[in-house]
Amino acid sequence: MEQYLSAAEVAKAVGVHYRTIENWAAQEYLERDEGKYGLISALRHRIAQLEDEVMGLKDNPKAELQLQKLKEEVAERRAIARIKNMKADLLEGKLVDAGEVLDLWKNAIANTKAKFINLPAKLALELSGMDKPEDIQARLAQVINEALVELGGED
Repeated sequence: MEQYLSAAEVAKAVGVHYRTIENWAAQEYLERDEGKYGLISALRHRIAQLEDEVMGLKDNPKAELQLQKLKEEVAERRAIARIKNMKADLLEGKLVDAGEVLDLWKNAIANTKAKFINLPAKLALELSGMDKPEDIQARLAQVINEALVELGGED
């Protein structure tokens, strides 16, 4: 998902001058929306440029250091692009914080445990008066299903 920012913000994230961002937009290398520039498309364009530079240096033995530097910059820009995509997905609700999920699971487990721990005390007297195992089983199934529905499950 594209994220739109000012030319200066995109330039900082991509590692170029803000005028370069404006030039890329004019050349239609990146998306633009209401005076804002596409961060993800700018990162993709810069990565493609860097990859082209790497390919041009591969056969030049004197350019080993420059080649390594470009490879590292490509890796860095890809990492930045992944982070920006994840932040955009988080803002759009496509991702959730792992800590929040863990807290929700802990609460659900605690509620379930509390509900089922109380079942024997709730049913002891009632079940002690029943003679038929199928009646006991039916009553237990009914109470368990009610507890599950109450906890948010389906019957």
